[in-house]
Amino acid sequence: MRSGSTVGALALITFAIAGIAWFALELAPPNMGFEDTDSPSVSLRFLRAHGQTYAQGGIALLLMAISLTVAVLALWDALAPRVDALALRTTTAFGLFASAFFFMHGVLRLGVEPLLYIDGLDHDWGEAAYLAIQMVGLHGFAQASVTAACLWVAGVALMGMRTRALPIALCAIALIPAFRLLAVLGPLGVLDGLPEETWFLFMASIPGLLLWCLLLGIVLLRRALASSGADRAVAVNAAA
Repeated sequence: MRSGSTVGALALITFAIAGIAWFALELAPPNMGFEDTDSPSVSLRFLRAHGQTYAQGGIALLLMAISLTVAVLALWDALAPRVDALALRTTTAFGLFASAFFFMHGVLRLGVEPLLYIDGLDHDWGEAAYLAIQMVGLHGFAQASVTAACLWVAGVALMGMRTRALPIALCAIALIPAFRLLAVLGPLGVLDGLPEETWFLFMASIPGLLLWCLLLGIVLLRRALASSGADRAVAVNAAA
């Protein structure tokens, strides 16, 4: 793999940082005293008091979507000369799917004012609207985006390992987000009877995804800077 562009590396790092911010904002309601977040009534009270926090989560998701798109396309360009075209296209498609789902979830999270307006007209309507957003957003777009992103990570890691374009240790870390694929098998009953630790691995896939993207971004940034430094040194020697 070529050293990679600085823009692509920075996009990966931005995606990871924005993802950490999103994850932290998801945990904000319990930390602010709104512990029963499964209750739409409690959650609507939280939105009335701290609606900006909910919207900030939406901004973080939009930033994740934009930066992941840049990163996916940058890795497409870097891997294209050395890997099978079909495998690369399939992997890239999963990355772009993830970006789209992150974007749609972010747009939903920005709709605080319309939600509170509906709640002001009728509280039952407000609870129904909130539950709809939760089911479509958190249990729909969010699950789809993370699962698609983990598929992208698994594909990139596999291609990087086969071509020796990425460090083996980094490819091994991709096993953590790859456990997210258990979500696809769960409803089929394939996981019945597995130990409870399986759930921990399933949840660990989210921070594992962010960690892997952060580390990959750092690796590519170092390569890009090293390549740029070598090019400058060659240019200086040639001029001399």
